[in-house]
Amino acid sequence: MNKISLQMYTMRNFTSTTADLEKTVERLSGIGFEMLQYSIPKTMDAKEVKRIFDKNNMKNDSVFCSVLDLEERTAEMLNQCELFDTNYVRIDAIPRGLTGSASGYKMFAHYLNEATAELKRHGKKLLYHFHAFEFIRFGDTTGIEIILSETDPEAVEIIPDTHWIQSGGKSPKAFLEQYKDRYTYVHTKDFALSKMGDTWESRPICFAPVGEGNLNWAEILDVCKRNNVQSYAIEQDDCYGRDPFDCVESSFNYLMKIGVND
Repeated sequence: MNKISLQMYTMRNFTSTTADLEKTVERLSGIGFEMLQYSIPKTMDAKEVKRIFDKNNMKNDSVFCSVLDLEERTAEMLNQCELFDTNYVRIDAIPRGLTGSASGYKMFAHYLNEATAELKRHGKKLLYHFHAFEFIRFGDTTGIEIILSETDPEAVEIIPDTHWIQSGGKSPKAFLEQYKDRYTYVHTKDFALSKMGDTWESRPICFAPVGEGNLNWAEILDVCKRNNVQSYAIEQDDCYGRDPFDCVESSFNYLMKIGVND
């Protein structure tokens, strides 16, 4: 199976209804995708989503649950994992109120350990997708380092996001090497610069299709392949007026060109 996936947040304006989702999945299949990363909304039936995916020979590489709903929806998530033949449950970010202190991050990490107990018993893992704000420093550590050090590695993995690592002041290559045992999937998102702002000190950071920004993809891919990454999920949070299908196709073609599947 092609290891290039797509985080469907990029296509959020094209999936508001089941009919829209079906058209979008079909179009993405035409680009060459065989795997997506889709968060099924509560308004859609998981079996209907599975029908759409099967019709287009598409795999959902993980399922999604809001982190604060995890304990009460564990049984549902286990059923969705079985339905989509995946061992991974994605969650959203740490609650904003816990991000102001190291103790808040520790509290969140301990909650994850408790909330994943049943998933772990069934051989499933939680996937935490971080952003730039988790790189805030608390003395000699950071929020993301606290999450990683305080959570059970057999129950909690991260989805490293190349753009957010760079935006957080870290080298994507170095971060991926340092935490090579804590991820199976990555988010491939380029880090680019737009036109200069009003002052010399402005930082016009933006998102871009993979290969159209400033990241060193050769060294990123080298680390990922050595660590046997199973899903390279394209994600572009904002396309700035450009057609999202054009953006993800550009990213897809670039990842194919540099040999993700070799």
